[in-house]
Amino acid sequence: MKTITALFCMILTINGFILELYGQMDVKGKGSTGATVTFVTKNNLNDTSMIIFDNGKIGIDSTNPVNQLEVKGVIGASGGIKFGDGTLLTSAWGTTYFHVYTVALSGGDFPSIGAALAACASPSASNTYLVRVMPGTYNENVVCKKFVHLKGAGKYVTTINGFVTGADSCVIEDFYITKGIICSGTSPTILHNIITNKLTGDLINGIHITLAGRPWIKENEIVSCHGWGIYCYGFGSDPWIIANKIRFNTLGGIICINSSPLISNNFIDSNKVYGIYLLGALGTPAEPTIDDNVIGHTEYYSSGIGIHMEQYAEPRIIANDIYLNGCGIYIKSNTQPSVIGNNINYNYAAGIRCTSMGASKRVVITSNHIHSNINPGAISPAGIWVQNANPMITFNNITQNDTSFPPTQPDIDYQTCVFPNLPMISSNVFNIILKSSTPANGNYNVDSNGNPIAP
Repeated sequence: MKTITALFCMILTINGFILELYGQMDVKGKGSTGATVTFVTKNNLNDTSMIIFDNGKIGIDSTNPVNQLEVKGVIGASGGIKFGDGTLLTSAWGTTYFHVYTVALSGGDFPSIGAALAACASPSASNTYLVRVMPGTYNENVVCKKFVHLKGAGKYVTTINGFVTGADSCVIEDFYITKGIICSGTSPTILHNIITNKLTGDLINGIHITLAGRPWIKENEIVSCHGWGIYCYGFGSDPWIIANKIRFNTLGGIICINSSPLISNNFIDSNKVYGIYLLGALGTPAEPTIDDNVIGHTEYYSSGIGIHMEQYAEPRIIANDIYLNGCGIYIKSNTQPSVIGNNINYNYAAGIRCTSMGASKRVVITSNHIHSNINPGAISPAGIWVQNANPMITFNNITQNDTSFPPTQPDIDYQTCVFPNLPMISSNVFNIILKSSTPANGNYNVDSNGNPIAP
């Protein structure tokens, strides 16, 4: 039996005197079951506004509370809400949706994703929809809508066996998608999915971005596509590609043609030919920022390249770990990258190969750690191999690239360069260098024992 105690204070004024009366009132239920009513308040229409049961359950505008407190209406909590673990929630969090639909193979609001999206009437920034998709395989192509959050029950249990076409301001989250995502001039947010595409023909990529699409692509697994993991084509097609696993794709991990995405903190591994491929055109160069990625395990004994660039590409390549490729970075034709602070090691034939004079600026290779990049039988092996080009090579540690003993293969090789197309080599550490008939300019280089060595 529960006892409810109320403390009443009544203040009376009699002939200018204040009389304070204090009292205690006990309200006791008359039964012993949870259904026994202990206390009821009613409005002037005799409708129950609050009810308290013997078991302590309270209903406010709710006559049959299931939980300890049930309120029909708005709850005000100016001081916040405190949870059992001591957490105090003092402000709103999360997303409030205008409407939530559930898709399930049975028992949901709709049996298909397409039907649920069709029911999202005029979504907007102030009226967003959530479409929740329960576990199962949905054999359909999905065309997303603006301001609709499409959320699966998990990338291992909710499969879309079809194409997914993105929309601006939509979210695609927690699915296994078998035929890729298309972003044709659209900028969805793509989160926490497994994305593959084993089709043949034109649309064989994991995520296919054209016509200035700029999606957020974050924390996905993009694997085993017959084409590229992520394909970016055209000026303005500049996605944010962050913290994804991009693996086992037939052509390569990421290709950027005349586009300039941000590529950061990804694991780009075991793609067949290229980790990242960059191709620019005069007037629409490829100018991505490539930082803090792990790029490795392309075709090790043949043509696999960690980062390959040609024509008018001008990337910033910063603080990546580039390892176990045929070649770490290949700088071709008119490209003019800045290669800064990378760890480039255990590549089969060369850490960096450079054949570019740059379109308007010289190639910059600075502050990198380049080691263990030569294996027996490699063609043109070197830590840095330069052919008739003029890169600026400064502040690098380029040692121990030939791991055999005694080492004979070069840390730097520019012997095929012809004056005046010569590199500038200053303030580096290296041991073995192969020079052209006209030596390169530069000062302050030393070998691994600290002895001065000429460039």
